[in-house]
Amino acid sequence: MNKFFKKSAIALTLAVSTAAIHNPVSACSRLLWETQDHGVFVSRTMDWMEDNYPTLEVRAAGQSYTGHSSDNALQWTSKYASIGMTLYGIGIIDGFNEVGFSANGLFLDEETTGDLTSDKSQVLNAVFVAYLLDNFASVEQALENLDQIEIQQFEFNGIAMKGHYSLQDASGDSAIIEFLDGQWQVYHGKQYDVLTNSPVFSEHLANWEAAKPQADDVVDGQFPVPGNIISSQRFIWNKYMKSQLQEPTSYTNGIAKLDSSTYKIPLDAANRPDAEGNMRGYATIYSLGYNLDQKVMQVRYQFGDSYTHYFVDFDKLNDGKNYTLQAGASDLFGDVTEQLTQADGVMAQYR
Repeated sequence: MNKFFKKSAIALTLAVSTAAIHNPVSACSRLLWETQDHGVFVSRTMDWMEDNYPTLEVRAAGQSYTGHSSDNALQWTSKYASIGMTLYGIGIIDGFNEVGFSANGLFLDEETTGDLTSDKSQVLNAVFVAYLLDNFASVEQALENLDQIEIQQFEFNGIAMKGHYSLQDASGDSAIIEFLDGQWQVYHGKQYDVLTNSPVFSEHLANWEAAKPQADDVVDGQFPVPGNIISSQRFIWNKYMKSQLQEPTSYTNGIAKLDSSTYKIPLDAANRPDAEGNMRGYATIYSLGYNLDQKVMQVRYQFGDSYTHYFVDFDKLNDGKNYTLQAGASDLFGDVTEQLTQADGVMAQYR
């Protein structure tokens, strides 16, 4: 077994204890908002069934990583420092780097795996977001060599973690990418400003075309918008509410507006099992918000006995060192930049 898989298995065991990972049929939303005077804002929710032990991790540039255990593993040395949120001690699923490029991973049940016998570079989806943050300054750059990479999935307790990915940069450019049936499906353009989970993105776009307002004069409090917790409905909700946003007066105002528009699943509303005992959806554990010019990570955590709102100023920690913070701690409020401690963090297991 490869050394990082050994370490990862240990980290997972310590993190989840006896908790079981269930198939997350509804989890997460990502919204992108380009403004005229205050740059590009990103909002993302993590919707899950249990504490996934997230950490905020700041990583310095110049570190080398191996993205998979196979002979044709993707290998890289990071060009850019970044900040990202982790889960289960596995890898990074959201973040931005020092030049204003950002990436997010959201669950997609339809994702397939690459061919280990091919000559393409293989990367574990748990570290794919980290790879993107480490290497690229723009969406265009990230897409240039995508066809040379294939996705492998991380599994735990027999459950495959699957995803699709949103990319955005400080110019407002955006892309949604999915690895399906051995090929990348790419949707590139600023109009792709919302992502939720399954089904595949093409179906979300079709759903929105069918549901969206056909004229400005019907955009009001009586216009019917789907409002339940499944991903297809949340996609329409997010597109509709985001379309209402007006130019912010400040970075703070922009974060507040976008975060207030992003659909949140109530803590108990989702926790209703179906006839087979499987959960049909999951609550919003935390939300992230940041501006790609300002580079301050805002976190609102609301799960168990924690209800917090805090932020980390990335530029103050971009000093060539690695830092980490337990993101779900109940005593985090306001500016917690100085509370991050110097440590290698989750991504060290892939070096």
